[in-house]
Amino acid sequence: KLMQDKSFSKESLLTLITEAVIFVCGLIYLIILARVLGPVGKGIYSLILFIPGLMMIFGSLGIESSNVYFVGRKKYETKEVVANSLTVSCVSGALLIFIFWGITMLKSFQIFISSNQISILHLWLVILIIPIYFISSFFRNILRGYGDIVGYNKIRLVESITLLLSGVLFLTVLNEGILGAVISYIFSIISGVLISIFLISKISKITLSFNKILFRDFASFGTKVYLANGLSFLNYRLDVFLIALFLVPAQVGFYSVSASIAEKLLIIPGALATVLFPRISSISETNASDLTSKILRHTTIIMIIASLLLIVLAAPLINVFFGKSFLPSVLSLIILLPGIFAFSIGSVIAADLSGRGKPQYAVWSSMTALIANVILNIILIPRMGIVGAALASSISYWLDTLVVLIAYLNISRHSLREVLIIKKDDFQDYYNLFLKFKTDGIW
Repeated sequence: KLMQDKSFSKESLLTLITEAVIFVCGLIYLIILARVLGPVGKGIYSLILFIPGLMMIFGSLGIESSNVYFVGRKKYETKEVVANSLTVSCVSGALLIFIFWGITMLKSFQIFISSNQISILHLWLVILIIPIYFISSFFRNILRGYGDIVGYNKIRLVESITLLLSGVLFLTVLNEGILGAVISYIFSIISGVLISIFLISKISKITLSFNKILFRDFASFGTKVYLANGLSFLNYRLDVFLIALFLVPAQVGFYSVSASIAEKLLIIPGALATVLFPRISSISETNASDLTSKILRHTTIIMIIASLLLIVLAAPLINVFFGKSFLPSVLSLIILLPGIFAFSIGSVIAADLSGRGKPQYAVWSSMTALIANVILNIILIPRMGIVGAALASSISYWLDTLVVLIAYLNISRHSLREVLIIKKDDFQDYYNLFLKFKTDGIW
């Protein structure tokens, strides 16, 4: 009954604080990467993570979201979910490693990695930790569904801090270049799985078994989320791949810095969506609509302010922290921000819809956005370079959000004004949150 005992406001605050720490660690690590690797090296590293990242998304089968949903609804015992998650992690991870081995035999793949100066060794190092990544991801989302938001946040915090410390060691002290960045990433995943196993062991026995009925239910729900996540990942990351096809690794490096900085703004809706999904799964439809609409109003005003500040500060920030060599990233960053604003709204709505057991709307929105993104990128990148990629992404993010927004308005029966325009009474929430933080403490 842990989830019933915690207030949504406190969980959101804890998650937001975690996101703030992750933001700082991630920004410092990004600066180290950019300074040490330069535009070309940063572009190559982004491509190295893109390929395994795509495989992880499509190989996860949507189990992460299924764990949150079904553990939150208490349909199955936690130990059954843990056992199935561990089994799927091992089997799916091994299968993906085998598939990647087959892909490496393709002449087109060999040409792609050769033309983009990607080391096959670096790719294999990341591919081989996919089963470990799955265990960490599945277990942390069991904690999230169970209501242990603190535990969920601790895992992510440990990963972020490990990534930063490893980056300092392997990139700046040992000067290992791209290999050092890859090793840092691997260390962060290993630290995450260790802490997740430790935290899961406190609430359940960890065994290796397979429940066909549980897996069927999880697959039924997870397939919709799996498709939505996969399509969303493609919509969110395919531009990097297309830039690599049309341009050179240095341009990938410029764009990856733009995207990474813009994504830092998503800590706000990310914190809220993390807590919202399991909470929506356990409350009535009316309460769910009221809660989500309030969150969307707060997200809108905060994201508008943050985006405007970043537009003003983009050039000096990149110049000071990343160096003059990365100044070509400024314009694409500014063009990405309207899309990031839209994405922040869409991510909160998608969490609400998934919590109601309706993830299919996210599939439709992601499919619409992906089709638009591919067409626009193919048209705009050859003509406008990374600025065209940023414009294509912003437009596709807006399309993605509009589809789920329309679905949410129909389901909740709320007006657009109720959802996006801040109310006078909403400002009281900030004061109440401050009082609760002061009274109850953080942890």
